[in-house]
Amino acid sequence: MRSFAIALCAVPAAAGFALPLARRAGAPVSGSSFGGSHHFATSIGVGDAAKSTSNDPAGDFSGDPPKTAVGDKVIDVLEDTYSYHEPVDSIVRDLEGNPLSVEYFAETMGLDNVESYTCPESDAFRGFMSNACRVHLQPGGETAFYKRIVFSHLGHAWEKMKTAPFKLVRDSKSYQVVAAFLKSKACQQLVEKTGVHIPRCYDAKLEPNPDNPIDSAYSFLLEDMAPSDGWYQEWLLHDVDECKATLTVFAKMHAYFWHGSSFWEDAEAAKELEEGVWKSGSYVQPKAQNKGQCQMVAEEWAKKKMKFEKDLSHFDYWDNLGERLESVAEECGRLAHPFADKTLAESNKQYRTFTHGDPKSANLFFRHLEGQDLEIGMIDYQWSGFGLAASDIAHFITSAVHSDRLVDGGEEALQRHYFDELQNYLVEFGAFGTVEEARAGYSYDTFIDQYETAVLDLCRLIIAYTWDRFEDPVEREDKEGCARTMNKTSYNKSIRSAVWLMSRCDEILRSRGV
Repeated sequence: MRSFAIALCAVPAAAGFALPLARRAGAPVSGSSFGGSHHFATSIGVGDAAKSTSNDPAGDFSGDPPKTAVGDKVIDVLEDTYSYHEPVDSIVRDLEGNPLSVEYFAETMGLDNVESYTCPESDAFRGFMSNACRVHLQPGGETAFYKRIVFSHLGHAWEKMKTAPFKLVRDSKSYQVVAAFLKSKACQQLVEKTGVHIPRCYDAKLEPNPDNPIDSAYSFLLEDMAPSDGWYQEWLLHDVDECKATLTVFAKMHAYFWHGSSFWEDAEAAKELEEGVWKSGSYVQPKAQNKGQCQMVAEEWAKKKMKFEKDLSHFDYWDNLGERLESVAEECGRLAHPFADKTLAESNKQYRTFTHGDPKSANLFFRHLEGQDLEIGMIDYQWSGFGLAASDIAHFITSAVHSDRLVDGGEEALQRHYFDELQNYLVEFGAFGTVEEARAGYSYDTFIDQYETAVLDLCRLIIAYTWDRFEDPVEREDKEGCARTMNKTSYNKSIRSAVWLMSRCDEILRSRGV
């Protein structure tokens, strides 16, 4: 097993490691950081550089994309150069490429003695837009999770620079959202008053470059949800207790920030939250995706359905699902994410709450502690912001729960559980005086209508975009395959789940006369 180790003495940069041209010679960047040993860092703020731009998808993703002086041919070379697995010793570095010191961990985590650390290859994580690893500290045995995002080191970032540069602007802002939320008073209160487990952020370094986003870079040192502490993840949720416990956590979070709840009486916390996260949250929303995606559904269905010909071709919707969904896609996008639209934002303000925005199974952790209820941990707040609770729940159920749990009334049972929990917590956190008032203010019929609209909206994204990545069908009986596809959503790795979701899409369209 390969690993990277560092001791107390000063260690020079690894031989042969050099920052790429774009990072070394790019435009100057403004850096900022926050750190601290408690759940939230309050001694140093995120900084003016991170706060100077609005986190509003309706504004951020319109107009002309940023320009770059690097030509397409050079971008192709850089994309190929950085489309590789960065070695673990290149991940555990600061944004300038220097190995992290033991003093860094001691100071940011509030530890008295750190003499060395190791980063086993088996504890490394590599995604499209970030690299990370678990850091094991000695002699105390503590662990932390270090996440490093240097766009110019990521092949997928160079691909975006060429094909969809506005997405780099979007992604750059998303890391600023993470930092703003994790340091916020709102997050601290959520943890303290609801018991929702959100990892502490010991330190964050932010170096956005709005003029040339490929030169943006970020790092986060986070509390580690380690197996040694009892935490585990599921490839997809199937156990009913895990599903219900997760929905209860979402109900607490949504109720805590619901329009009119007690949280909004704290003007300082409310203002900080409003300014820090997306005005319209969620990775799914059309304004966070390529322009014209809603008009691509029929064309993309005709092509991508062929990946599932064996499993889908016998259904009545094989020939026309794409056309039918496209006919309502734009409207469903507006309704599922109303706070990206000024008119809809006003008419839906009574339902407005804070949403996670990307509740896939890879962003959920579970822990059984003796004598306690099942504990749920939630990570990755890049797409968090204001939205409809029902859209968050539709995203969770369709992306994180295996279809075997959703058939034969399973989906409705989970919907009912969430709704009942939400009603109770809406009262507990002051949005309504009684459960009866809560049900009058937010009925089950309204919840289901919003939920089904969000399912249709998600299917637009899947067909028009994300099914490009469905290349490795796996089912939960295949342990090795599950480990390989852990970070993917249900519809991008499970044939059974993809078939269930398309059939559900057809059912909802039929119920609406489409």
